[in-house]
Amino acid sequence: MKAFKAAILFAAFALVIAHPAGAGLYQITFNDGNGNAGAGQIDVECANGNYSACAGYLNVNAGGAVGNWTLYTASSATPYPGYNLSPAGAYWYNNAVYPTGNNPQYSGTGALLDVYGLLFTQSNGNELNLWGNADGSYTLGGNVGGWQNFNVQISLQGTTITPVPEPITLALPIFGGLVLTTGLARRFISRRAGRVV
Repeated sequence: MKAFKAAILFAAFALVIAHPAGAGLYQITFNDGNGNAGAGQIDVECANGNYSACAGYLNVNAGGAVGNWTLYTASSATPYPGYNLSPAGAYWYNNAVYPTGNNPQYSGTGALLDVYGLLFTQSNGNELNLWGNADGSYTLGGNVGGWQNFNVQISLQGTTITPVPEPITLALPIFGGLVLTTGLARRFISRRAGRVV
């Protein structure tokens, strides 16, 4: 029984270790206080020591860029100073994310994005670019039905990009409690039966 418990705990621990710190889902919310607001999510993965958004969306529910937007991933993600040109040619982007705080452009600010940031698109050719600034704030720019006609400064207080807890992370304390409770109950029952295991 002890070997079984140890194997289960080891497997759960291995699952946590296999997932690099910083990789996972990140929730984005913004409200600039001037009528532009929205929320979304990006899936951040790690490859070759670099983190990038590999999938995601942004739903703008108020302001000049209302609509549903999809993270553009047709070009390869590249860390700063690398970048790609958006399909309409309106923005430079790289989809790089720095969840470990090692932003090579803005060290010490806590900004998760560099100046190139994330590109979101719609099927009609509209584009949104969300990028980080030196003061830790973010800017959301848009090529919405015209050439770069939407640009909103979003303060750090008005924008959050935060990790979403993964089910395994939430389940580990529960799982550990069940293993502990099972072991204690087994020991209690064994003692009542007159034998100690």
